[in-house]
Amino acid sequence: MVELLVSMAITSMIMLALLALVGQSSTSYTQTQRAVNTLSQARAFMQFFDREISTRLPNTPLIYESPSSGGPGSSAKIAFVRAIPAEEQTAATPGDLNTSAYYVAFTADGNSITSPKLFRKTLNPNDTQALIDTAGTPPFPTVNPASDEPILNNILSFEANPKKRNPTSGKLEDWTPSSADAIAAIVLIVRFIDDSSAQRFRTESTWNQLATAPRDSELQLIRNFTRTIAIAK
Repeated sequence: MVELLVSMAITSMIMLALLALVGQSSTSYTQTQRAVNTLSQARAFMQFFDREISTRLPNTPLIYESPSSGGPGSSAKIAFVRAIPAEEQTAATPGDLNTSAYYVAFTADGNSITSPKLFRKTLNPNDTQALIDTAGTPPFPTVNPASDEPILNNILSFEANPKKRNPTSGKLEDWTPSSADAIAAIVLIVRFIDDSSAQRFRTESTWNQLATAPRDSELQLIRNFTRTIAIAK
């Protein structure tokens, strides 16, 4: 009987150890899968933005509003005029120009859940021509998250910083509308979390807290991606 009890105790200990190992492996796999999915989303967005900015027309307005301190809603805004490839032109909006505008806004997801998303607004050729004809630096286009296209979910911050190249040092420096030098690059920076982790944050205030002052336990949820995109002259 004693030997049986000892054997059962040893077997129980082994089973507990195996269950703990399986649990750790499952958690590790889930975290890895989330990271892979987030990386895929970031790469897809950056390639999309790269493709759009590569078709920007030189000597046309580039509207940029730098981010201010605060949560996701204080992220940068950028809009630029682009030549539309033939495959993107439609009979409903004839023309070979449009304007792409990127911004972050909070929208409801249902069940009293609100989350920040990166949106893309597109101006048709007529509105784009009006923007080009505006004297001075035109204002950022009027946006509407209810009808504009969501590009990326669970955004904590978005930046698309225009840069000029210092002719002496060759280094990239901040560009402003008053800069005499042309834009040489866009430094794209996005911070966001995966869909599963986002379920923990249901209101605008909790998202703002995560973006500006995350707890130590929340830091591992945030993914940061940066890409420098050269702009053809």
